[in-house]
Amino acid sequence: MHDFLDGGDDRRSELVTWRRLPDETLAALFRVTAPREAYLERLRAIDAIERFETAPGADSFFLKAYERLGGPTETFIDAFVDTEFLSVPPVVFRPAGRLSFGLIGPPDQLRDALAAIPDPITVEIDRIGSYGGGRRLAGVGLTERQREALRAANHVGYYEVPRTGSVDDVAAAIDCSPSTAGAHLRKAEAALVDAFLGRSG
Repeated sequence: MHDFLDGGDDRRSELVTWRRLPDETLAALFRVTAPREAYLERLRAIDAIERFETAPGADSFFLKAYERLGGPTETFIDAFVDTEFLSVPPVVFRPAGRLSFGLIGPPDQLRDALAAIPDPITVEIDRIGSYGGGRRLAGVGLTERQREALRAANHVGYYEVPRTGSVDDVAAAIDCSPSTAGAHLRKAEAALVDAFLGRSG
């Protein structure tokens, strides 16, 4: 169902939480950012989706789906069954069949887990290190994509004085168009400013 995200840089879905049921069904809660009716129409055509429920929302909504396991999805999940790894939500699905997520667990188990992932799926490791926890700003309503844009902007030097990075650099880092990257930054910056003025003013 995630191939529908290929329709634009601003489309994404986040797997918030999930549970493998005794009947070999995967119950999963998603936060979806995409045109609602078109997305649900595509969802209804997928045989593996047994049923789903949604919360209100036009272009951003929550979706609870029950998916019948099998094929690469099941093999991917099984790769981590006998390990001590814990997934750090959200699991973010992006255009072109890509997803990103974090794992916490023993480094010595990582090689075997990755080797068990089926061939249709390729893995790239972004970074390895000690887990420092997610840094969420209390009272600031940023989306995960906006946080990602801010992190990328800070990394490429967009906020350095003098500035050493550009919106184009941010766009390349988070794999979207410059106009979309700029919109993410402006919305995130506006939310941060509003939160600061609201607390201090």
